[in-house]
Amino acid sequence: MKAVFLPGTSSEPAKVLFTETKMLAEVISVFNGQPPPNCPDGSFWTKDQNSLVSCKDGVTFKLAPLNPSDKYYDLYSRLDAMKLQKIKGGTETDENPPMRSDQKKGVKP
Repeated sequence: MKAVFLPGTSSEPAKVLFTETKMLAEVISVFNGQPPPNCPDGSFWTKDQNSLVSCKDGVTFKLAPLNPSDKYYDLYSRLDAMKLQKIKGGTETDENPPMRSDQKKGVKP
């Protein structure tokens, strides 16, 4: 998914912008890290300050700064946009990538 998080302003709520289709998705703010009772498909909710969760399938995304090398940097960096990075299974990140089959515990190369 190619999407950016656009933080809310005094006049606009936070949104997720799908960069390929230009479609916008609602971001529902929650304060306790729990899914909101009404979470429509296509929307996201704030798990914490640095992550969003898809209402449709529960996939968690880490918010990361846009880099100058990112395709949409020039368009969205002035809006303090953040890119969404999928966290698979809720535990794998850039710092803790998934194990390859030859790295499994108890298996020596």
